[in-house]
Amino acid sequence: MTGLTVLSLGACSKGPPADVADRLWVAEMPTSPRSHVDAFVITEVGKRNVGSFYHGSLYRGAHDSFLWTTKAKDRGVIRILQTERDYEIQTKACKPDLGFDQCILLEGDPNKIVRYQSRKRWVIPGKGKSLDVPTLFVELAEDDEELEAALITGP
Repeated sequence: MTGLTVLSLGACSKGPPADVADRLWVAEMPTSPRSHVDAFVITEVGKRNVGSFYHGSLYRGAHDSFLWTTKAKDRGVIRILQTERDYEIQTKACKPDLGFDQCILLEGDPNKIVRYQSRKRWVIPGKGKSLDVPTLFVELAEDDEELEAALITGP
């Protein structure tokens, strides 16, 4: 699995929007351990707002780590660490699909994914320790029967 434990990354800033931070966001619900999913997380680690975009399955994937700098309540800048490129981001609430509790439009996403959804119980366990998205899926599946069924047993 691809993982990133963040210990010493760039500059400090005000946190990302509270309704976006510290939870797992997915473009769509995975249906098996091998199904591909686009996801992201943002959290504070050592007074730095860091995140990770993830594309892949539970078994294999790739991530782009980033720093978040807040510009306004619903606006920020994501700096992709590998390319050192900045992307202006705007977040907007949207209506979640059945089975989800929250939905955001992430306009300016460098991966061109705009709509992400989350569940109330998808709060990042052990906030500020790791941005390893496949591990987050497994940890969150312990309290989410549908996610557990998709990731552990598949369709």
